[in-house]
Amino acid sequence: MTIVPQSLPAEAHPLEPLTADEVSRAVRILRSERQLGDAMRFVIVTLHEPAKETVRSFRPGDPVEREAFAVLLDKNTSKAYEALVSLTSGRVTSWEYLPDVQPAIMLDEFFECEAAVKASPEWQAAMRKRGIENFALAMVDPWSAGNLQIEDEKGRRLSRALTWIRSDPNDNGYARPIENLIAVVDLSRNEVLRVEDDGVVPLPPQAANYSPQVAGERTDLRPLEIRQPDGPSFTINGHAVCWQKWRFRIGFTPREGLVLHTVSGRSCTAPRCVTWLCPMVTRARTITAAAPLISGSTGSDSSPTAWRWAAIAWATSATSTA
Repeated sequence: MTIVPQSLPAEAHPLEPLTADEVSRAVRILRSERQLGDAMRFVIVTLHEPAKETVRSFRPGDPVEREAFAVLLDKNTSKAYEALVSLTSGRVTSWEYLPDVQPAIMLDEFFECEAAVKASPEWQAAMRKRGIENFALAMVDPWSAGNLQIEDEKGRRLSRALTWIRSDPNDNGYARPIENLIAVVDLSRNEVLRVEDDGVVPLPPQAANYSPQVAGERTDLRPLEIRQPDGPSFTINGHAVCWQKWRFRIGFTPREGLVLHTVSGRSCTAPRCVTWLCPMVTRARTITAAAPLISGSTGSDSSPTAWRWAAIAWATSATSTA
């Protein structure tokens, strides 16, 4: 396969997110140059953001070097890799194996995990013990097993899958959890390794369908109208936003979610004021930390289901312009 170098329009900005065509192009370059087979899955393909100095010195019309950052997973070996791809020159500039690392669970693994768990005779027996026969109403989510340095889990892509049960297909899926039941699944092999059943806990007795068709519609609310007859107080040009005395760019990454770039302000709010202050923040984002959830006021484990929930805690982070 021949990869033709790509030129972007002169008005492009270094922080513009990758287009769908650029994502596809990065995948093609990686598959071609690294000779990747069907077992290699692309977990993340996103913009590799340029250095702060490049962004701050950019002027409209300057050439833009476009790079993609990718996280890949070999499903045959459960090995993870990171790569950088120059979309401008059409080549892979960096390829790195990540030992003892597992990328985020992918959407297709949600469906594969649920199918594997529902097909498990051990899981089915545990559900029947709780009086559940209609497995089509069950909902299974693959929660990360985390990395707790357990010897027989090293190098494996494991999930501790949780189960909920609905009263009908339109029910709130998360209202009725199957407590004390965990399916340990190897996501690379789509195999249930074991089912941990620590005893039956009664299900919540009531259904949880709050749709208007079932719960009915409220009639005691007055109308709420949001109107802007003169238009909004902000303007958007691509991913650049001007909002009263603020100016910034909007970005998004699969790991962080919303990212704000080059946040700056101006000294007055007059529509034609162009006296912009120095940039205040180069990059502002949310950050995450995986933390096991330990229930009980003393910090001891009172729930066999919860002690290894690798939940995500959110916080905010900003990088100064200094």
